Amino acid sequence: MEKSEQNLPINGLTNKEFLVTAFEAIKYLGWRIRFISDAGVIAYTQNSEYSWNGEITVKLGQDSANVQCTSISAVITDFGQSERAVSQYIAAFEKMKSAFTDEEIRQKYKVYKKDFVPPYEDTLKPDIRPKYNFSGGFLSFFKPREGYYITPILINLNILIFLVMVCTGVSVFEPNGQSMVGWGANATVATLNGQWWRLISNCFIHFGIIHLLMNMYALFFVGLLLEPFLGKAKFLVAYLLTGIIASLASLWWHDNTVSAGASGAIFGLYGVFLALLSTNHVERSMRNGLLANIGIFVIYNLVYGSFKGGIDNAAHLGGLLSGVLIGYSLMPSLQKPDSVRIKRLTLISVPVIAIIFSVITYNVLSKSDRLTYQKRIVEFYDMENTALGVLKESNDKSEQVLRSGLRKGIGYWKRSINLITELDHLTLSEKLHTRNKKLIRYCQLRLQSYQLIDQNINLDSGTDIPQIQQINKQIKSTIDELSSQ
Repeated sequence: MEKSEQNLPINGLTNKEFLVTAFEAIKYLGWRIRFISDAGVIAYTQNSEYSWNGEITVKLGQDSANVQCTSISAVITDFGQSERAVSQYIAAFEKMKSAFTDEEIRQKYKVYKKDFVPPYEDTLKPDIRPKYNFSGGFLSFFKPREGYYITPILINLNILIFLVMVCTGVSVFEPNGQSMVGWGANATVATLNGQWWRLISNCFIHFGIIHLLMNMYALFFVGLLLEPFLGKAKFLVAYLLTGIIASLASLWWHDNTVSAGASGAIFGLYGVFLALLSTNHVERSMRNGLLANIGIFVIYNLVYGSFKGGIDNAAHLGGLLSGVLIGYSLMPSLQKPDSVRIKRLTLISVPVIAIIFSVITYNVLSKSDRLTYQKRIVEFYDMENTALGVLKESNDKSEQVLRSGLRKGIGYWKRSINLITELDHLTLSEKLHTRNKKLIRYCQLRLQSYQLIDQNINLDSGTDIPQIQQINKQIKSTIDELSSQ
């Protein structure tokens, strides 16, 4: 393959003037431009299919530019064609140097700049994308390295916390809600009652090993691709901020929730990636394939979550949408990576805005009627347990003790009805209003049952009276309806 090159003095031209002249020289010669950037131009000589052709590379340097021509024809020798093409280009460049006014240079540069390739696609510049090396086997996936630094740290931290949880007695496969709340799960009453740190802590704990493995695989995949584009600081900021907003979305959507897992933050990272893929910041050869893969992942998981119980789609959507917004917010610093001012401004402004939004949302939720309801509904459950308990404690006791227990129970059921009626006047979701009506119906049935037993104690028939048996069937049916909600 024949190659010829020569240095072209810039002679006091600004980068803008040089680039416009370099591009216009290619057009003047009638050659075909492959792509342009702020580093130069790559083009092809426009000869016929069966004659010699060369690839022209003009690369801007500090004080001069390098002009290179490489033969791309299937010939043993090009008989000096590459050298002539370089000379031809330099002659055209010298001719174009004085062809435009300063205003024409400015206008032409604006037009050309729209077609500049993103940094990662610019073959005129050194390839700054990290080269992954997982030759160390399975364990190498957990070792931080350049371009893949925060991702393995997050994966290791999630795994370590899970192992510590298991060592303290938490179930490996199906942890209960109480143990998860103890480890920092996002729980409506606890989180909104001043324990705001649960908005973050829940992003690092999981409901069993399957939940953990699925999330860590998704984190590995998106981190491997996204972290090189964002860098360590932006990647970590995106994970934490979208995780917090995903947790808030879960609290906002659900009347009462106990949720945990890294999936909200992971969906946030996928949202950031989708934002980047909708711009030209990611090279074209990667963009379509990644968009398809990530789009399928997001859509499948959202659809799957909408049909399967126990999956917090509110957190997924909250993370995804906040990720898209954060992704676009980070674009100025990604498009101008050499600008320290823009980088600092982005790393300060994006977290500050997200945190202010989170604080406002948290305060609104912590003062909502929904939280008041969830706090006071505990009173109902306490009275219910007490009312049921007094009857059980009175079994096999004297008639007087039984009657005393029943009348205490009757008092608790009446107070329960009054409490639920009061709570139903709060601003709540339609689902909670419907539930309240069923709870009142349940209490009324319990009240009728206790009153009938009290009235028939002297008959020594206990609960065998047909009317009481019918009420008990209605109670069971109502309990089933409440359990299915």
